[in-house]
Amino acid sequence: MRPFASLIGLLFAAVAGLPPAFAGELKIFDTHMHYSSSAWDVYSPAQILAKMDSAGVAWAMVSSTPDDGTLKLFGAAPGRIVPAFRPYRESADLGRWFAKPDLLAYSEARLAQGPYRAFGEVHIYAPENLETPQMARYLALLVERGLTLFPHADAAVVDRLFAKAPDLKIHWAHGGFSEPAAVVGGMLDQYPNLWTELSYRAQDIMPGDGLDGEWRRLLIRHADRFMIGTDTWTVDRWHQYEGLIGEHRAWLKKLPPDVAEKIAHKNAERLFGP
Repeated sequence: MRPFASLIGLLFAAVAGLPPAFAGELKIFDTHMHYSSSAWDVYSPAQILAKMDSAGVAWAMVSSTPDDGTLKLFGAAPGRIVPAFRPYRESADLGRWFAKPDLLAYSEARLAQGPYRAFGEVHIYAPENLETPQMARYLALLVERGLTLFPHADAAVVDRLFAKAPDLKIHWAHGGFSEPAAVVGGMLDQYPNLWTELSYRAQDIMPGDGLDGEWRRLLIRHADRFMIGTDTWTVDRWHQYEGLIGEHRAWLKKLPPDVAEKIAHKNAERLFGP
């Protein structure tokens, strides 16, 4: 039976988009990937996909500066890449995208033509950033199109977003980045349309050899709402990609298997579809 079982494992890995080396490992859906212009001359789309293979990443949600990077990866592997639209044409757009009429027109045109499932990652630094005519139109567009908003923001901004658009779906970048587990948990308790990915949080979740107790309880309590992310916003993050996924695998192994499987890929499959 052992050779037959091994063959079945290899076939399952192939169907899932994983190399045979990961047949016994969790599939990973990376829900925070960028393929921005700074990486184009360093890694081709084929090399990015090879990095995903070497890390055991079956799918990824990608946004980029500019958006052309996302479409390059999607064109290379439409079955593995979930496109998210980012309204930045260049890095200088990051701080004022929500107040630029020309970026709103650009965004509307791209969203009308593209295969996007989410909007972001976008940076929103304070609740006041939401009080522009452009932002009101963005929120209306997202609800109309059923797109998930992917903000890099603190809890106060997320509160204001839901106050303005209660039907919005939000995929919160970095679990709030620096918000403590208690704040993240309170937000998830309050908002059923809130999910979050955990890039930059691996060391908070597992600061040593074991899981932080508060994070462990939270991950189990809201096992349906967490996802994996790496945030490859610089070329250096691409150099480290396999290690970033490895950090997540280390703490996932400390969780009950059903919880780990949801966070590793099932929640993202349900929300975004591979």
